[in-house]
Amino acid sequence: MPRSSSSRRANKWARPHRELGASLNSVPRAAEGPDGTWVVQQVRGSSSGKVYTCPGCLQDLPARMDHIVAWRSEEEFGFNTGVGARRHWHRACFRSRPPR
Repeated sequence: MPRSSSSRRANKWARPHRELGASLNSVPRAAEGPDGTWVVQQVRGSSSGKVYTCPGCLQDLPARMDHIVAWRSEEEFGFNTGVGARRHWHRACFRSRPPR
């Protein structure tokens, strides 16, 4: 039986982009470290089903875990850097990252 067009899920690529902090759970803050200044946001776990790769340990990081989203503030736009520069880190991996 064919499905009616009203029962189809909306295409996520056709939706407008969300603001950078829209799905994150804290206000971005600057964090100084031996490897420079980072913009950091704490993220509570969600049931989105996504899996990220932590740049610290290169292991899977399921979205259901609390974690950190961070990017370097020295990037071209700093606090306003786009989604492409964000990285999802395990909290321990971000805290123990080596200097540049």
